[in-house]
Amino acid sequence: TITARPVTVTADAKSKIYGNADPALTYKVTSGSLAFSDAFIGALSRAPGEDVGSYAIQQGTVALGSNYTLTYVGADLTIGARPITITADAKSKVYGDADPALTYQITSGSLAYSDAFTGALSRVAGDAVGTYAIQQGSVALSSNYTLSYVGANLTILQRPITVTADAQSKVYGDNDPALTYQVTSGNLVGSDAFAGTLSRDPGEIVGSYNITQGTLALSSNYALTFVSAQLTISARPITVTADPKTKILNAPDP
Repeated sequence: TITARPVTVTADAKSKIYGNADPALTYKVTSGSLAFSDAFIGALSRAPGEDVGSYAIQQGTVALGSNYTLTYVGADLTIGARPITITADAKSKVYGDADPALTYQITSGSLAYSDAFTGALSRVAGDAVGTYAIQQGSVALSSNYTLSYVGANLTILQRPITVTADAQSKVYGDNDPALTYQVTSGNLVGSDAFAGTLSRDPGEIVGSYNITQGTLALSSNYALTFVSAQLTISARPITVTADPKTKILNAPDP
């Protein structure tokens, strides 16, 4: 009597990263042996699925002839999370302007299939001149990914604004007129306002005197440029009229 030859094969545990192709499913003879030139036919298979997790490696079509009693010991194919890194793009804006779109780039790894990001970046709150961290916000991927985030900054720059003094004049001896100015480039934001007043070079005689910035100022959120003008003091017109006089002949002049 010739009895069936016992042989045990054990699947090799396998792993892959989500989105990658399956590795070859292999096995080893862990008990018994093949006789003569006999060989296995068929291939292992695995439980279906592509999400992160463990999937049983099955005997599939692996077989030997009827001369063998084939025992199969399974293993698992483990799908690990796919690593991916995104890096925020540095951004800047001028004080008072709307925020630019906060964008990012994939700097390591890649997306699989038709997967896509959800959500949006955010930033630390604040509208004054300075640097504000751009944060991950609600940007996310499914649990099939290990998402790493590298931040950047949104820089708020000073708002340029130019004021130009109005040329002024007065007559010698009169009081100075109000020293006024116009915004000739840029604009103020919201309820922001100038503080202080213009001044001028000292002097009261006829001539031209530079009108200077004086104490005129804005907050540090602005880059203020001042364009001077002149206060001109003109000669004071005056008319004198001689008084009529009389005298007696041969008397001295009054």
